[in-house]
Amino acid sequence: MFDKDSAKVKFPWVAFISQPIRHPTATLIINPIKFQKLYTVWMLEKCWKCESEMKSVSNYHD
Repeated sequence: MFDKDSAKVKFPWVAFISQPIRHPTATLIINPIKFQKLYTVWMLEKCWKCESEMKSVSNYHD
């Protein structure tokens, strides 16, 4: 069954602390709640992109 506690994502402290401060194209997100929401979206997009690339490679070899 679905366990609510096991699906909970811990706060990405390393990514939050490692944000570029004076980068011309990056924006510094100071609000931790906003950062966590955006980080979750970034990770989902990254996984989705990786999965679609894997599917395209597997289709290429078939």
